[in-house]
This record gives sequence, C-alpha cells and structure tokens, in this order.
Amino acid sequence: MANSSVLQLALLLLLSAAVSSKGSLRFHQRRTNHRSLSLLNKMIGKLHPECLPEKMDFRIPREIAQPKQCQKENATMVIHEVLQQIFLLFSGKNASPGVDKTITETFLSGIYQQMVHLEMALEEEMDQANNTWGSEDSISHLNIYYQGITNYLKSKEYSSCAWKRVQVEIRKNFFFLFKLTECLKN
Repeated sequence: MANSSVLQLALLLLLSAAVSSKGSLRFHQRRTNHRSLSLLNKMIGKLHPECLPEKMDFRIPREIAQPKQCQKENATMVIHEVLQQIFLLFSGKNASPGVDKTITETFLSGIYQQMVHLEMALEEEMDQANNTWGSEDSISHLNIYYQGITNYLKSKEYSSCAWKRVQVEIRKNFFFLFKLTECLKN
C-alpha cells in the first residue's frame, strides 16, 4: 500500500517537475533543500545519551565542502550525485530504524523530485553545450565518501545510534548543498 502511494507521489512529482519553468532551478533547489532539511531534522530528533560516544569523521570531499569553481554544470552534477547517494542510503531496507515511515517516505519523495528536476536541467545543459557529463573525479570522490558511510553503517550493524550519526552527517551535506545551489543560475 505504501509503495503504491510513494509511486503515485513520485509520478506526480515527476509531472510537476516537467511543467516547472526551466529558469527556476536555483529557486526550486533552495525550496526543496529547506524542505528536505526540515524532514531530516525530524528524523534526527534528539541524540540519546548512549549515542554520544558514537563518533565518526566521514571526511566530506572538498568538491562539496569548498567548491573552487562555481560552474553551473559542475554544481548541477555534484548536487545530483549527492542527492542520488542520499536517496540510495535512505531507501535501503535497514534505513533509519525507529523513524516514522511517513517522514522517511516524504523525505525520499522530495529527494527524488530534486533529482528529476536536476536531470532535466542537466540534459538541457548538455544539449545546449554539446557536452558530456564531466567531473569524473568529483563523482569518484563522492562515491568513496558515501561508500565510507555505508561501510560505517554495516560495521555498526545499522544500529540506531549509527543511523543518528549518519543523519547528522547528511544534515551537513545539506548545508553544503545550499552553497552549491548558489552556483546555479536562476
């Protein structure tokens, strides 16, 4: 039942993304980043005292934390990759134990909507620039970073405390996404 409603919501979001104006990419990203961050904060809630010793430095790649060149194409690709990795992380069967499934599904739907919107923008950019998707190094660094997060969760057997730490780390990702979003044209 929940899967069918998520599918219906995803289709609705896909249609709304297709209809939305191509010139509103930055506005759309800001709005959906805020919404996703708000839902993520609900998922995190309060860190339980037993989770406080649970620490891990995931070493976020420079491409996210301190983007050197503010090129729209690179920013769009990096934002899309970050969102795709977040989507994969939170849609797994062991994702976020103890979190209200409605919050998780709404969070995932918002991430999916952002990815669709970015994919449309990337296709348009590549058509106009007669270019191919670049930034293989950035994407490779991101994949290594998210693989480290996945390995951490596996090593902690997807415990509730490990997930809280990962959710806090993903919240940092959204703050960096706000920076990258400023590279997008309106």
